[in-house]
Parts: sequence; structure tokens; C-alpha cells
Amino acid sequence: MPVRVDSSGRRFVRVEVQVPGLIDGVWSAIATAQGISTWFAQTSFELGPDGIPRRITFNFGPGSIDAVTVTAWNPPRSFAVQSSDFIPGGPSVTTKWTILESCNGTCTVRVKHRLTADSDAWNAHLERAESGWPAFFQNLKSLLAPNERIPGAPG
Repeated sequence: MPVRVDSSGRRFVRVEVQVPGLIDGVWSAIATAQGISTWFAQTSFELGPDGIPRRITFNFGPGSIDAVTVTAWNPPRSFAVQSSDFIPGGPSVTTKWTILESCNGTCTVRVKHRLTADSDAWNAHLERAESGWPAFFQNLKSLLAPNERIPGAPG
């Protein structure tokens, strides 16, 4: 899909996948260090004194670490982070993760990357990010398949 432009002129891409599972299990898979490390990247959470994550660090391998600031935390429905390292030398990017629960034992996981710039100079970076999600989402779907247990998930 091409990069979209919102009413303020900001560029964004949005990807989503339908996965098996109830919202609490899906939340555990995307919003805990143990869960997301299983299917995405080695991840650590830095918690504030209230127990709410303040920073999340994604380690994609040597020289590829992205430490993001948590800007919203609404369990088990959504969270948002801001990264100034998502595009090296580029504008910061806000990423919002959302879970939409269905009545048939599945959930939709949506990830939206939004640039803080209103120029198309960085569109290729957003397009590359968007193109990488299908492989990660396949990992997530496999993890959430019946009879699989999410590390850190309830039950």
C-alpha cells in the first residue's frame, strides 16, 4: 500500500492482521517483553514507579537497537510509542499498536507508523517498514495458533 497522508499533512502507513485468540492473550503477545520477544525482536521494558512502561527497547541485532518512549498505555486495547531512531537521521515516528476484539475468538492487531514530518522525503522508509510486517505477523499468527502458549500470558 502506498503511504497515506492525514488531514494535517503527516505521512503514515497502517498494517493489520487478524489473529486467533482473545484480547488478553493477544495483549500479552504484543505488550509484554516476553511475548513480543518471541515473535518480533528481543525486547525489554523499562517500567515507571507505577508499573507502567516508560521505555521499550527493541534489539534487532548488532547495531540495530531502537529505544522508544511510551506515549500512551491503554491495556488491553492499545499503546503508542515515539522513536527518534526509527529513521536514522530522519524525523521521529509515532507507532500505535491497537487490538480490536472480534466475537469469533479472533482479534485484529493494527500497527500504524506516523511521521512527525509533512514532507514526502521519508516515504520510502515508511514503505520499507510496511513491507516488513507480513513476515512478523506470520510469526505472531503461528504463536497464537491453538495449542500455543504465549510466554507471560494468563492461564
